[in-house]
Amino acid sequence: MKRMYGLLAISVLGMFATLMPADDKAPPFHAESSIQIEMPPDDIQISFVESNEGMVLIAKCKNVSVRSQRLYLGDGKLAVMYEATIDGFFTPSGKVNSAQIELQKGDSIPYRSTKREKWGAKKGAVYLLTEGLTFVTRDE
Repeated sequence: MKRMYGLLAISVLGMFATLMPADDKAPPFHAESSIQIEMPPDDIQISFVESNEGMVLIAKCKNVSVRSQRLYLGDGKLAVMYEATIDGFFTPSGKVNSAQIELQKGDSIPYRSTKREKWGAKKGAVYLLTEGLTFVTRDE
């Protein structure tokens, strides 16, 4: 009888462990919906180039390199889009007249509130988890 109560207590404790909230520091993970890459906490270079696939962005940070037409940079809760089109290189705050930008550790990324998205929300999209960058709303 004691053994049965012991097993019951262990199973109840196990249930409570699964019901407890997840660690807030860990980013949400949506395996079926998006591609999520953790960038090293350092400066990030985003280049706008023409390739065989069309216009693409290449994000580089230390030994990590990501190539996509559309990239979402974020902190695990929200993300902002960078996009390469035939019309140019678009950032969260508008079009950039440059072939490359560098986001340094500690920088603030301005964005319009209509340009932010929930982290991992778009199926098949590439999300870059960036440490050391802050995101600031700049509405006009």
